[in-house]
Amino acid sequence: MAGPSPAGHGGHPVHVHPARPLYRFAATGLGAAMWFFLMYRARYDGPVLLGWRHPWEH
Repeated sequence: MAGPSPAGHGGHPVHVHPARPLYRFAATGLGAAMWFFLMYRARYDGPVLLGWRHPWEH
């Protein structure tokens, strides 16, 4: 089983092309927006979620 691979590219027959720069930029921006939103919501809902404060207290 130690022979050359059928594709000849290092052992895996599938070649995946790198992502286009626009897609990488969009993915980074959307990921950052998701984390900013999560941290924003954790700022207000975190104490309630952890049981430090009741939801009806203002």
